[in-house]
Amino acid sequence: MRVLFVGLALALAVVMAQETPQEKKFFEVKITKDEIYSYNGIKFAGDYTSWESPSGQVALGRTEGGVTILVILGAGTFKIEAPEAAQEKFKEVFGTYPLKTKFNTLYMRINPKEFEEIFDHSKWEKPNDEAAFTKSKALVDEKFLGSYHAGPLAIFPPYKTRFMDFDTPDLGQIVNEEGYWLILRRFAPYKSVYPPKFVNPKQK
Repeated sequence: MRVLFVGLALALAVVMAQETPQEKKFFEVKITKDEIYSYNGIKFAGDYTSWESPSGQVALGRTEGGVTILVILGAGTFKIEAPEAAQEKFKEVFGTYPLKTKFNTLYMRINPKEFEEIFDHSKWEKPNDEAAFTKSKALVDEKFLGSYHAGPLAIFPPYKTRFMDFDTPDLGQIVNEEGYWLILRRFAPYKSVYPPKFVNPKQK
């Protein structure tokens, strides 16, 4: 029996080692100096959230299955809207609708397939910026456990699901997720726009 158990364990280890990135569910993700870039103009438009930054640095968290983390270090602006059913609560939480404000940094989780579809990184340059690497790594260490992880390993968000954590000069931290569910929270003071499991009308 002991020999059989050892044999099964070895077979399982071999199978796991042979898994392709498409089959795996948990990935080691790294921020390295080679994945720090400078950009001139970067933007994103999702279901209810859009943002842009004219210039700055971006750090990419890469796995063997592709990029799943973006850290935007350049200042920018963003706009968040909401389905009609949540707009009154939105006004209560933020005092206005829609929300249009600035951000200092952005931590974003995204599916690797959507990253490649949205972001044209062919024109980004490598600045060899030690300070940008240090800052982006600190942000990832701080925020990684807030979404799509299994311990220290990354789980890919479902396709068309985006998690965004904005640091703003006026409203502090704002966390937003768009996917099948919608999440939108501010932390100072803590308030949530959506109740649990609020279905995104644009992804039903």
